[in-house]
Amino acid sequence: MGFCCGIVGLPNAGKSTLFNLITSASVPAENYPFCTIDPNVGVVSVPDKDLEALARIVKPEKVTHTTLEFFDIAGLVKGASKGEGLGNQFLSHIRGVDAIVHVVRCFEDPDVSHVYNRVDPVSDTEIVLTELILADLEIVERRLASIDKGLKAGKKDHRGEHDLLISIREVLQEGRCIKDSGIDFDPAEMKGLGLLTAKPYLIVANVGEEDLETPSRGLKEIQRWGVEHGIPVIPVCAKFELEASELDPCDRDEILRSVGIEKSAIGDIISTCYDLLDLITFYTPVGRELKAWTLKRGSTLLDAAGLIHTDIQKGFIKAQVVSLEDFIRYSGMAGAKEAGVVLVEGKEFVVRHKDVVVIYFNK
Repeated sequence: MGFCCGIVGLPNAGKSTLFNLITSASVPAENYPFCTIDPNVGVVSVPDKDLEALARIVKPEKVTHTTLEFFDIAGLVKGASKGEGLGNQFLSHIRGVDAIVHVVRCFEDPDVSHVYNRVDPVSDTEIVLTELILADLEIVERRLASIDKGLKAGKKDHRGEHDLLISIREVLQEGRCIKDSGIDFDPAEMKGLGLLTAKPYLIVANVGEEDLETPSRGLKEIQRWGVEHGIPVIPVCAKFELEASELDPCDRDEILRSVGIEKSAIGDIISTCYDLLDLITFYTPVGRELKAWTLKRGSTLLDAAGLIHTDIQKGFIKAQVVSLEDFIRYSGMAGAKEAGVVLVEGKEFVVRHKDVVVIYFNK
C-alpha cells in the first residue's frame, strides 16, 4: 500500500529544489518555466525517533523506516484547466496523488523570474486553486450530464451520486475546494472521479534567507491565509537548506543554526503529509528485521497482515499486540508479556498508532 504526495505550484516557485531537498535527489531546477515536464518520483523515509528507540531494544540486523512517495509535477499557469502551458499534463499527473504539497514563492530574487512578474504568495496560491476548481467543475458537469441522461432513460442507480455531485457543483461554482466545503464524501470515490480539490493539501512557503530573520509581508500574508482556511503553512528556505544538506552533518547543523534554523523543515513537511492522509504507523520486530509500516487509520490486523504479505493475510491465525509505550517500558515483548500488557487479538482488531505487532499464520 503506497501513498504519494504531489509537489505543485507555479513555475519557478522552487518545486524541484524542494523535491531535491526532500528526496536527496538531483533533478533539474533551472530558471525557466516548465523545466519539469514528466514528473520526477522519489521515495523518502518517514522520520521516526520511536523506531530508533525500538531498535535499541530489539537490536535487529536491519531497521526499515516506512516511506512516502513524492512527485515533482510540472508548473501550472493561469488557464491550465483549458490546456494553457502544460496544463493538461499537470492535471493528469496530479490526479494520481493522494495529497498535495503546494509550493508558493515568498522569496525575492531578480535572477529568478516570476511567471507573473511579482511575488504575491496569496495570489499565486489562489491561481493554482482556481485552476483545480475549474478542472473539477468540468469533470462534475460531464458526469452530471451522463447521469441525467441515464435518469431520463429510467435508470435510478446513480441517484445518490447525482445528489452529491449537485452539492459539489454548488461548492465549486462558489470558488471553493471540495475538501474545505464540509461535504461528507468518500475520498476513494472522489479519486476515482479524478476530482482534484477533494485532496488534502498543505502550503510550503519557500522563503529567502532574509525571511529567516525577519519574515516578509508575503510570508505573513500566506500564514494568515492558512489560518483563515485551516491549511497548514510550513516556511522553508529550500535553496539554503539544499546547499547545507550537501555538507558534513556537523557543519550542516552549525550552518543552519547560524541563520536561525534549529532543525530542517523537511521533517515537518513529511510528518504533516502523513497526518493529512490520516495514516498510522505500526512496527513488526520479527526475525532479523525491525520494520515500520504505514496503514490508514481504522485498519484492522487483517489489513496489516495483507500489507506485509498476502500469504500472511490468507493464513492469519492471531496476533500479539502491545503499545509502543509498554514495549519500551518493559524492554521488549518478553518483558511486556510478563507484565501482562500484551494483547492476543483476532483479525478484526483495529490497529492503533505505534502498536508493536507480531502476527501468527498458517504457512
